[in-house]
Amino acid sequence: MCIRLILFLGLIIGASQSYSKSYDPLTADLPQLPVPPGATWQWVGNQMAMNGIPMSIKTFEYRGTERQLERFYIRLWKSKGHGQYKTKDWGRNKIIGHELDGFYSTVQYRKENGVITGKLVVTEVSDRHRNNRKTKVPKPPASNIINIVESRDAGRRSETVTFDSNKGVDFNTRYYENQYNSSGWGLVFSQNERQRTSVRHFQKGSQLVQVTIKQLSGSNKNKTHIMVHWVK
Repeated sequence: MCIRLILFLGLIIGASQSYSKSYDPLTADLPQLPVPPGATWQWVGNQMAMNGIPMSIKTFEYRGTERQLERFYIRLWKSKGHGQYKTKDWGRNKIIGHELDGFYSTVQYRKENGVITGKLVVTEVSDRHRNNRKTKVPKPPASNIINIVESRDAGRRSETVTFDSNKGVDFNTRYYENQYNSSGWGLVFSQNERQRTSVRHFQKGSQLVQVTIKQLSGSNKNKTHIMVHWVK
């Protein structure tokens, strides 16, 4: 999951007031958001959750006009009920969204070289959710959790946790090596790049953890970004 997509998801998801610990967000039955006729598309994730909030994401390409795209979704949403319709500019992208019956559907898109590319995101906005950031992924000292993204593909669950850290690449690399080695995980891949990036893969049985640590651009050596992807 790229950082820009995670930031976009954080923009469109509003925190709710309550949360049921027994609720599994990956079992939510989300409505399908179709693409316009003639568009091509693929799943990013059919069963996902960000900070405990269920979602699904598609990417698409469309060779029609922006007006045709907007008209398709406006007509679609009007046919399902009035709901709440919103538009927003986000950098070079446009966002149109619709909320109805506890679900929020969002189309993010932009046009380049005659082709519209974008994302379709559906999230649940039920009151049983809140901004849940609990995880079993080790959290390094002097770091903050930014996002937790869960997904299920072919029955297999995964979790991606991102952190911002006030410690350097070497410190955080040693932290994760110690954490996973002491828990019975084996190091199966190791790569460093100019002391600014480190990648470590750990395996335990059928489980795999991929840890990527990068020094933030334009900052001192003690500002890093960490992404841990855990295939369970």
